[in-house]
Amino acid sequence: MKTRETAIPDVYVWIAQSSKNPGIQFKRYVAAYVRHNFPGYRLKRIEKMTAILERTGDDHELP
Repeated sequence: MKTRETAIPDVYVWIAQSSKNPGIQFKRYVAAYVRHNFPGYRLKRIEKMTAILERTGDDHELP
């Protein structure tokens, strides 16, 4: 599978901090960010403030 990396916006850390479980909420925000901004990719893992994305096999292509 093809992978891609993208920086995670800092605001997601700030927003998740007010949650009852900030770690899980942060992952949810990042996964939603990836779905919205990178069609055809899914969140594979998070390393520091970088999201590692994996192609899902959908027909959408990003430049």
